[in-house]
Amino acid sequence: MSVNFLKLHEMQTAMNSLAVEEAEKSGKKITAGIRTVADAVGVDYATMKGFVFGTIKKPSERTVDRVRLFLRDGESQTPPPQEPRAAKSAALNNDDIAILLDLLSTTAMDIREDYQRLDAQTGDYAVSNSTYHALYVREGRLNQLRKKVESQASCKFDFDVELQSVVPVESD
Repeated sequence: MSVNFLKLHEMQTAMNSLAVEEAEKSGKKITAGIRTVADAVGVDYATMKGFVFGTIKKPSERTVDRVRLFLRDGESQTPPPQEPRAAKSAALNNDDIAILLDLLSTTAMDIREDYQRLDAQTGDYAVSNSTYHALYVREGRLNQLRKKVESQASCKFDFDVELQSVVPVESD
């Protein structure tokens, strides 16, 4: 059967199978396969996605012509899977960790000062147990996070009095 006489749903099925095939080749999701096929056909991703999934009930003549031309000329024009983009460095270096530890330590000190202010308060105002508990829980979470962040580092950290912040210290 000639490609020129394919019905719309047959073209959609063919493009869907090509998208699935491309996704399997690259080891990614169907959306990556649709993107690859869309680039090969020469239409934008959203149009191809709507075409493949059938959400576009009446695609434009231009889209149908491009898909028909692509199917007629062969699927060999599908570009090879793209190299994965260079992953952004998500790992924190020791300086980043020092900044986080400084922020966490400063916040924990602020909470401790809040404890002291509440203890020193006199007068008619009485502080509820839930306020103390909230401060205690927050301080505990900050300490847990500080320990976890610090465990990711390749060195130790100390508070520098001159800089008034936490700095990395070379480990022995």
